Amino acid sequence: MAVDFTLVPGRGLLLLILLVVVTPCCVTAQQSQSNPPVLTATPAAETSEFKIVKRVDEVNLRFTVTDSRGHFQNQLTSEDFSVLDNHRPPAAIHFFQQQSTLPMRVGILIDISASVAQSFKFEQKAASVFLQKVLRAGYDQAFVVSFDKNVHLLEDWTSDPNAAFTKVSTLRAGGDTALYDAVIFACGKLRQQPSDIIARPVIVLITDGEDTASKALLYDAQQAVARADTVLFALSTNVVTPGQYPKGEAVLDLLTGPSGGEILPAHQSWQLAGAFAEIERALRSEYVLGYQPADLQPDGSFRPVEILPHKSRLQVRARSGYYAPRETVLQQPF
Repeated sequence: MAVDFTLVPGRGLLLLILLVVVTPCCVTAQQSQSNPPVLTATPAAETSEFKIVKRVDEVNLRFTVTDSRGHFQNQLTSEDFSVLDNHRPPAAIHFFQQQSTLPMRVGILIDISASVAQSFKFEQKAASVFLQKVLRAGYDQAFVVSFDKNVHLLEDWTSDPNAAFTKVSTLRAGGDTALYDAVIFACGKLRQQPSDIIARPVIVLITDGEDTASKALLYDAQQAVARADTVLFALSTNVVTPGQYPKGEAVLDLLTGPSGGEILPAHQSWQLAGAFAEIERALRSEYVLGYQPADLQPDGSFRPVEILPHKSRLQVRARSGYYAPRETVLQQPF
């Protein structure tokens, strides 16, 4: 089990005012004496702007819930879960939102090395269809990266899926694979997003998981994913048969699991289309929970988090934890 979150570094109980532009709907807070604040989507009125007042010691986490048959559950409330942060209940829950409408920031990483040459054409097509269905113009954004022995930024941040894949159609597969370097590069771009925008970072990785050319190590890529607070989905082009478990599949498991993502089979064209559809359903079924940890210390330590459903038949997919902010001490000139 894993938990996703976004931390805004700071100290004390100061308030940070975040201004977010939302189209076509805005998010408002509702609160009663018996329930924690809930963020719900409502039609925009005379203005398309809203303000989220956010404590600097607040953790935001995202997660999905499925039943025993793997069907997403979208009608749950905050009373259906218990949360443990560093093995302790939160001091306070500030909001809970069903089916998040927060903007998405998506990085598409496409392996163009020789090992995936046979599946490369339908990778291009399926990824294009995915972005056309998922990206909301003027609201969500995506960038596209290809990688062989080097990492190539094909299209920088855009809300236009056609622009995102205009250059992809000209690519040819071949060469070695710098998988870890590509993941680290994508995480860096996600962390460079403006701090005044609350968004949902996502990486979609299409590869067989075999790295042959990276300067970085698997551990470096895992750390980059954790610190970018991103969910990573891997569309595996491996052929997995009973009794066989390719090395690349193990690598993808180590990258996706702690992030709250998963591996989806994508060896055949029909599998790839189904994998993108599954990611779309997961992103549209996310819950967002914001809370204040009971004992948050600005020491940079890793804090495990658990979301425990009260019904045993439910399964939660989320991040395994997060890194606390590290307090910065400014040196005074002599």
